[in-house]
Amino acid sequence: MDLQGSSVKNLVTKVKQDLLASSQVDVYGLVPPSPYDTAWFSMVSNPQHSDQPLFQGCLDWVLQHQNRGGFWGENIGHPTIECLTSTLACIVALTTWNVGHDAIQKGLAFIHGNTERLLEEQNGSFPEWFAIVFPAMIELAETKGLHVYFSNELVEQVFLKRQEILQTCRLVSGCGQRQYYPALMLKYLEDGLIQSPSAIAYAFMKTGNKEFLVKLNSIVQTCGYGVPAVYPLDEDLVKILLINQIETLGLAEHFTEEITSLLAQVYRSYISCEEPKSRAKNPMPLQLYKHSLAFRLLRLHGYRVSPRNFCRFLEDEDIVAYIEEHQELFLSAMYNVYRATDVTFTGENQLEDARAFSRRILEKETMKDTNLVRPISMTNLRGQIKHELSIPWLARLDHLEHRRCIERKETLSPWTGNSLSYRLLSCQSNAMLVQLAIENYTLRQSIFRNELKELERWSKEMGLADMGFARQKTTYCHFAVASTASNSSLSDVRLAVVKSAILVTVADDFFDTEGSMDELEALANAVNRWESKGLTGNGKTIFNALKEFVDEISGKFFNKNGYDIKAYLQDLWCQTFASWLKEAEWSRNGHAPSTVEYLQVATSSIASHTILLPAAFLLNPPPEIDILKKRQPLTNSLMLLTRLLNEIRSYQKEQEEGKPNLVLLYMKENPNLGVEESIAIVQKTLDEKKKEFLELALSSNEMPEACKRLHLHCLKSFQMFFNSTNAFDSPTELLADINKAIFDPLRVEDVQGSFMPLDSLQNTLGLKKDKSLASHGKSHYSSSKPCNGFFKSTCAIKVQGNSRKDLVTKPYSRILSLEMRNPTIYTTFSKPKAYIY
Repeated sequence: MDLQGSSVKNLVTKVKQDLLASSQVDVYGLVPPSPYDTAWFSMVSNPQHSDQPLFQGCLDWVLQHQNRGGFWGENIGHPTIECLTSTLACIVALTTWNVGHDAIQKGLAFIHGNTERLLEEQNGSFPEWFAIVFPAMIELAETKGLHVYFSNELVEQVFLKRQEILQTCRLVSGCGQRQYYPALMLKYLEDGLIQSPSAIAYAFMKTGNKEFLVKLNSIVQTCGYGVPAVYPLDEDLVKILLINQIETLGLAEHFTEEITSLLAQVYRSYISCEEPKSRAKNPMPLQLYKHSLAFRLLRLHGYRVSPRNFCRFLEDEDIVAYIEEHQELFLSAMYNVYRATDVTFTGENQLEDARAFSRRILEKETMKDTNLVRPISMTNLRGQIKHELSIPWLARLDHLEHRRCIERKETLSPWTGNSLSYRLLSCQSNAMLVQLAIENYTLRQSIFRNELKELERWSKEMGLADMGFARQKTTYCHFAVASTASNSSLSDVRLAVVKSAILVTVADDFFDTEGSMDELEALANAVNRWESKGLTGNGKTIFNALKEFVDEISGKFFNKNGYDIKAYLQDLWCQTFASWLKEAEWSRNGHAPSTVEYLQVATSSIASHTILLPAAFLLNPPPEIDILKKRQPLTNSLMLLTRLLNEIRSYQKEQEEGKPNLVLLYMKENPNLGVEESIAIVQKTLDEKKKEFLELALSSNEMPEACKRLHLHCLKSFQMFFNSTNAFDSPTELLADINKAIFDPLRVEDVQGSFMPLDSLQNTLGLKKDKSLASHGKSHYSSSKPCNGFFKSTCAIKVQGNSRKDLVTKPYSRILSLEMRNPTIYTTFSKPKAYIY
């Protein structure tokens, strides 16, 4: 194994040990601690010794987790407004116990030096949680003797917004009392005391209620002294987010068993989920997010699941109106609802309605002023939304999607508009996954470059590269296959698929434009006899390359499985050549077949099955030959879809060449139809047949999973080539994406926003400089732009200690960490002094 492969293997082992050590994942070990909530725990005094903190470990955590910029928070490269509230809470906690004087001064310096800038970034749109918490923390700091003074009018605006919230009241009954509460604050009271550790800490300090003390102890026992922002966590949601993170980074092939185990747990929870008794709207964003993402992941992994868990909201007019009124709050949820509808099966009207509704919400977001400065998490989400709406899922290539996620470091956690969010993975854990993703992507690129060299050698050796008339699409074909079936273990499969595609492209061009009818008939007959006698020139070259390819595939299969598949492969190619010959006869005789007659031939002449099925025998496990001989419905569906995709994008070219095309034949049979109407008919058929295909590919048991997945990869490649144009025949349109997939090193910003020189990045990754294709074409997968010869990189990520139970390395951390592993839990209490929250 080479150096790069060893590095990936070692990192995979480390991730499994640190994050996925057992089937029962420690969800609290995955979610990052919250400085704000930890600070509130550290403010709680010891019931037995009021001059000491109840949770000394939390105070130690605060002392050790101040960033170099003087603030507390995970956004090391770019502080956010959450860092303002966290920093205020932390310096108040330190002041409470008269420790960390230098840290307090640095925190105050950060507050005074950055508040105005961070508030300006909100462009006057302050989240409601911030309008409540930020003023309260300033007031609390003042009571501690910390002079936090602002003359800035933006700070005044935050205080005014809090006043507006407080003045919007609603009568609430409970506990024998009727009181007025701010209506918008009810959301935070309801969510807060249930799931906010900081609110529980404040409630205990305010009331001394024993129930709150029990909850505080429970949180520390479960989480250690780095307290999360949410407790208790929705463990299923954390598992779903972890699976999604692993898959989005392109790492699923290394964690198959772990993902299978986690998904089984998620599935049991999903199918047991009952319709909620309450129609409360507050928890809805997270619930919609969770159920829609779970549905998508489960369906993509072959589970039969109903979309009702997240589609039922459409049945309630009040909830629909509430979502439309609070669109920003539901953006993450609607984004995942829309993505879930990518895997709609035939007859699932609920999903169709959900797709239309969620797309309308998302499109409104994309039409907002792009010059508005918004929170980073919202900016990233907006970028994800635009990408999702602009390119259909089936047209997106997995390998480039992985690159996009690695480079842009987009948040995968739900945005709910308040601070009670599930930010999956601490910086340390996320850095480990990102480092593995970088190494893995780089290894794949190295494998792809070697494959491309082998394919170019083979094409030249077979005489296919120098025929003069044929389209040279070796790189295009390899790019499409490598970017869909990108697992490192599929190298032999990729080579077989691309060799088939090269043969199909050359032979199809020979039948379309180059060969005489005598030459075409001779070649088709030779393939039928499987014998080259009588062939000359280009026909002989094509046949010899085909024979060599079939011998190679059948030989590899026989050596591994003990029986021969050569006769099946010969028959497969014989049928394809016969369809090309029939189309050549139609074109040269000026015959216009009926649409039915045309499709019977054209679904074979598109040759998607001929490209795919020989390579399927190299899968592990391979499909049984008897299964493929029966021409399964999934394969028939693929043949039809790939033909329809081609028809829509190539009708103009084929009209000029005098060849039949389904769009043109529909017009001939229906003289009242124009071109656009005919295209619409084909497109409608295409859209409906895709749903049938997805159900067969994701839920049927007609062939092994790996073979079904290869069918899906093939469709995605065709969809990419023919999504909005005929990119396959364009000399430049795909070159930028080809560079990204195979040649260009990753460009990633590190956790502190610094830059790494190109040479340093390549040395870090063990890369050698490869000559890239010419920089042509507009990539659908834009990345960070180079800056003075540098580009952003996280290939060597330096992480400060942000895990909950492990402190950063300092002279005294070893002693403290021993205490933190076994926290002291108090069961007695006394009523403490009240604090302003």
